[in-house]
Amino acid sequence: MADTKIWVGTNSGHEGDWATAANWSPSGVPASTDNVYLENSSQSVLVGLDQSAVALGSLNIAQSFTGAIGTAAAYLQISATLVNIGYHFGPGEAAGSSLLKLDLGTTAATIIVFNGGISADTTRPAIRLKYVNAATTLEVRKGEVGVAIETGEVSTGSVINVGYVNNIEGDANVYIGSGVTLATLTKKGGFAMLRSAATAVVNYAGELITEGSGAIATLTAKGGNVISNSTGTITNCLSNEKGTIDFTKSAQPRTVTNCTIDDEGSIKADPAVITFTNKVIFTKPVILRASAA
Repeated sequence: MADTKIWVGTNSGHEGDWATAANWSPSGVPASTDNVYLENSSQSVLVGLDQSAVALGSLNIAQSFTGAIGTAAAYLQISATLVNIGYHFGPGEAAGSSLLKLDLGTTAATIIVFNGGISADTTRPAIRLKYVNAATTLEVRKGEVGVAIETGEVSTGSVINVGYVNNIEGDANVYIGSGVTLATLTKKGGFAMLRSAATAVVNYAGELITEGSGAIATLTAKGGNVISNSTGTITNCLSNEKGTIDFTKSAQPRTVTNCTIDDEGSIKADPAVITFTNKVIFTKPVILRASAA
């Protein structure tokens, strides 16, 4: 039977140790199927981080939890079917944590990031995730999140959704490392940097930058601005509904196999570095006009 476990973390001599029974209410280290809550606490989780044999029912980290989870060198290794980060119910605002490092292992997880804190490291996001299950999904509504951003790190998941709460352009910032295996990235707002390959990428609003060498099977700009710097081949490229795909920011040679422009979409490209394998398709009557990119 699943238990509810609430982080206390202040047991004398064992402060911050996940693996100390007295650091939990009721007493006892969380076991598989338990529902774990870290709320209204500034006590960090710094010790006992290898919980890789545990698959929780849910892991819930409220915005009112202001301690750290993990260290500069280590993640909390634990699985959970559902992971909620940065939720806040009630008046006022909560600061959130400046460091949450979670390695969620091989269990299929639904991860929802409601909000995040301000990172203690100005060069890395406050929330850093790893996971390896092709059915895992990540939704980021607000906050800065990195997925396998360090050199050599890997992650596998099916979907990353980037949204917003109030500020369509600035609520969410997501960084996806080169070691990520990803099926679909859908971005309704905010900023994202994609350094990996992907099957389908759709940008509705905000800015998306691709870097590295990852190929994209289908890239669609329905709005906002896509800056495509990755040298990986784009098989199908579609710009419509006032979306822009800009290939001019990098001088590296790149190939786009099929390209379609529709409904006030736009493409910026330098023919010296971009090869369109097939003729660019216009699905409606257009006016062609050359201008400096």
